[in-house]
Amino acid sequence: MKLEMIPCIVCKKDMPKLRLEKYGYKNCINCSTTETYKAIITTGGEGDHTWNDIQILTDKQYKEYNQGDDKDKDKLNNSLDNEDKDNNLQGPFIIITPED
Repeated sequence: MKLEMIPCIVCKKDMPKLRLEKYGYKNCINCSTTETYKAIITTGGEGDHTWNDIQILTDKQYKEYNQGDDKDKDKLNNSLDNEDKDNNLQGPFIIITPED
């Protein structure tokens, strides 16, 4: 499959026309100002109530995460645990308020 190419509005080099039509980007990836993102897998909960989660980080956040010691990494996992402590629900439930 050969992609139709158009000029980038910044550097005038070829870029795929699909990049503009499908995603709305007017410049090529070399001229893009958007930084890359990384993902880490975290584990929350304890015992039989554990889960895995994916955290999307900027490149800067990812570097800070990797430079931190295990206590910092545990702090990230524990902060996720604390967010969900009051919402320990399982299964599809309809949550209603007493006024309903």
